[in-house]
Amino acid sequence: MNIQLPEAFILRINEYLSDEAAAFIDSLNTAAPTSIRINPEKETEISSDQLVPWCDTGYYLTERPVFTLDPLFQAGCYYVQEAASMFLGFALKQTIDINETITALDLCAAPGGKSTHLLTSISKNSTLISNEIIPNRNKTLRDNLTKWGFANSIVTQNDASQFAASGFLFDVIVVDAPCSGEGLFRKDPTATNEWSVENVKLCSARQSNILNDIKECLIQNGLLFYSTCTYEPAENDQQIERLLASGEFELIRLNNIPEGITNTQYGYQFYPHKTKGEGFYLSVLRKTANTNSKTKEKRKESKTNVDPHLNTFLKKSENFSSINFKGFILAIPHHTLSVFHQINHKIHIKSAGLTLGTPKGKDFIPAHELALSIDLNNNITRIELSREDALIYMKCDAIKLLNDYKGWAVVTYQNKALGWIKLVPGRVNNYFPKDLRIKMEIK
Repeated sequence: MNIQLPEAFILRINEYLSDEAAAFIDSLNTAAPTSIRINPEKETEISSDQLVPWCDTGYYLTERPVFTLDPLFQAGCYYVQEAASMFLGFALKQTIDINETITALDLCAAPGGKSTHLLTSISKNSTLISNEIIPNRNKTLRDNLTKWGFANSIVTQNDASQFAASGFLFDVIVVDAPCSGEGLFRKDPTATNEWSVENVKLCSARQSNILNDIKECLIQNGLLFYSTCTYEPAENDQQIERLLASGEFELIRLNNIPEGITNTQYGYQFYPHKTKGEGFYLSVLRKTANTNSKTKEKRKESKTNVDPHLNTFLKKSENFSSINFKGFILAIPHHTLSVFHQINHKIHIKSAGLTLGTPKGKDFIPAHELALSIDLNNNITRIELSREDALIYMKCDAIKLLNDYKGWAVVTYQNKALGWIKLVPGRVNNYFPKDLRIKMEIK
């Protein structure tokens, strides 16, 4: 590798790192490590003993496989995530109570790494709103959350000012802010072409605007996790310094920081020459001031219709209510339904809870999302596939089965669900979503 770094960037790195600058620049010409984070609800064996030091479900791989052609990846058994960004889970472990029922917001959530990490860090009785304003990235976010399989989430498509205008308050807010992307230079060398001092200034201004809006949505004593994938003080510590200067927040320091992570004045910085990962910054704040015009309402668990499909398809149907949303039958945990009712018509909701499926005459077409859910009833018929047949299935091609069963069934690989089929006399109907089908040549 021979990354051509902008001269202005080199000058700034020399200023920030001085004696370490040469080692940092050399590190950008080495191969980026590959890392994954295991889904604890879909645990599977991973051929790696290299644990990410700050994440007990994160692993480094010795080589980068073709993830698209791994049925376990498609089943949501793990998430491919840059190791440094897994540090959010380390911070969450020290600052939130897993037994508490909270409402969290991941403001800039696509493609979904931090949202999936949040869902495994908060209690099942809590709710996560995952937000992404850009439509195609919002679709990617929803697809990745579908794979992960948790029902206590809502996906929205709004900017920070719309959340501020809604009056809704959160216990936890994660802002993985749009930034100049310096920390991605090694993974994506073309990002150097988009970097400029002017762009750093624009990103800094945008981050300030986002934080000004979204801080109004945090309850008193609520937690703000702010992160970027850049090294710029103007996008990192200076943003936190400004919030602290307002008198509304206090800084939270974390304990037992793993070796190699740099303590900055207000946060934690990852450099590729010091840790096995890319560039990343995180700071944690607690809101001490009560600057909101209203206090957080005591949210009662909402319960609505009990659709008969809840008992058919879900392990613990008593934990869910059902609603009809945009023509789909949704199963929503009670706390999440309460949040849904409070933000509906104020915030643009793209999806909520778990999509069960669509009524079609006397039939009911189960949703792909339901097949991958961790709440799917164990009594649903499952048919195990070989790797070859699993890939054929996910290409939306026809598969052949020697099976006398007739009706809906979930196909699995290594006992992990991949999607639905319907067996009818003489054929197998493939219900893997066409927009998700594998287009690569099977190897």
